[in-house]
Amino acid sequence: MSEIYQDIPTYDNGTWTTTSFESRMDFSDFIFKLFKEPGEYNFNETTTKLFVSESDNFRKNAVYCTAPFKSKDFVNYWDDQKIKCRKGIIIKEGANNWFLAREYYMWLNFLPIFNKEIQQFGFADIRDAQYHMALYELLAELNYQHVAILKKRQIASSYYHMGKLINQQWFEAGVTLKIGASLKDYINEKGSWKFLQEYAAFLNEHTAWYRPMSPDKVMMWQQKIEVRKGDRKTEVGLKGTIQGMSFEKDPTNGVGGPVKFFFHEEAGIAPKMDQTYEYMRPAMRSGLMTTGMFIAAGSVGDLSQCNPLKDMIQNPKSKDVYAVHTNLIDGKGTEGMSGLFIPEQWSMPPYIDEYGNSLVEESLKALDEQFIEWKDDLSPEDYQLRISQHPRNIKEAFDHRTVSVFPPHLLAAQDRRIEEKEYGYEFLEMSTDAEGNLQLQKVTKVQLQNSLLERRQKIRQDVL
Repeated sequence: MSEIYQDIPTYDNGTWTTTSFESRMDFSDFIFKLFKEPGEYNFNETTTKLFVSESDNFRKNAVYCTAPFKSKDFVNYWDDQKIKCRKGIIIKEGANNWFLAREYYMWLNFLPIFNKEIQQFGFADIRDAQYHMALYELLAELNYQHVAILKKRQIASSYYHMGKLINQQWFEAGVTLKIGASLKDYINEKGSWKFLQEYAAFLNEHTAWYRPMSPDKVMMWQQKIEVRKGDRKTEVGLKGTIQGMSFEKDPTNGVGGPVKFFFHEEAGIAPKMDQTYEYMRPAMRSGLMTTGMFIAAGSVGDLSQCNPLKDMIQNPKSKDVYAVHTNLIDGKGTEGMSGLFIPEQWSMPPYIDEYGNSLVEESLKALDEQFIEWKDDLSPEDYQLRISQHPRNIKEAFDHRTVSVFPPHLLAAQDRRIEEKEYGYEFLEMSTDAEGNLQLQKVTKVQLQNSLLERRQKIRQDVL
């Protein structure tokens, strides 16, 4: 099979063709040029129709392909869709380009979710915040780095990331995929695993991609089936696995063996996630080469539980997290590098146009008015907790939740100076005069080092 940057299905101004790049980095450069921010992607009628063409067809006909089973047209249709689910699609319209990542294409067209806005199962609506998240994760993968996402609540992150895992298991041979969380209920049949079961049931019923599992149990799937060939039994299938694990008792639980994708569910309430990450690193590397990706995504819970995610977001380099430029560090427009932050104003109903573009300015205006109401109606502690769940910037997500006698903004600024080693210090050399009085003299670091070296040499000579 060709590389992920080769033979990508491409809609080029009305005609389907393919696009290939010379290398992985050329493909990364192409994606980086498309990577903007929600509100800037300018989806239109053409992109909308192409993004969800197959799910629209299923809504109308209750079937994807009307061609007779195993006919040439039937086989061609499902082969074409498989390629798009493995490569993603490029859309070219005039001078504009868009790229729909493989799992996002599959999610929009073949993986229905429960839509709480209409209280029934249906396919996800196009949202530029999710499109943005998909491009971010692709850039991290192409650059052999990891993913950290601090997000607002209700962005369908769990649904999306289970779609990412099932996309891999459905089409790639031998992949090892893992999901973990600080509590078992976040990922078992009460949590994310339920979404995997919903996806698998739909795919096996409505597509040509039948994938039985053995074992087929909560927290452990392997894609294979036992068959008989002649007088012998054997197993056939892609044999990829998805395994779930919790870290309630041990942050190292289940970390052995190579891993392509590890998804940490509810990363904002995972106080030992930093330890899990460090223990997982060898499973995602071969020597000095990165072979897998750690994906941490979550909203902020209790401040005592979110420090690992906070560190990944604010200090991405320390964990090999793919860093992006942002002006959402705080409410002042401070710019810097961070992991991906998805604020409340991105893809916030009802401030989304008919094509899925965020109306960011309108969202911010509505949020400002809402926050003023909350400030009048809530206690200071409840107000700070409320805005932390609807953050407009990274600072609001991690701000102190209780009222302090000390100004929180000054404490936060001092915390940052200490973390970044910006606090002042000076070197002093201590000695005594002839009368035994202590003498202090300012010196440079080099002078202090030389003085200590001279003293060591003198002591050594005296001993000899």
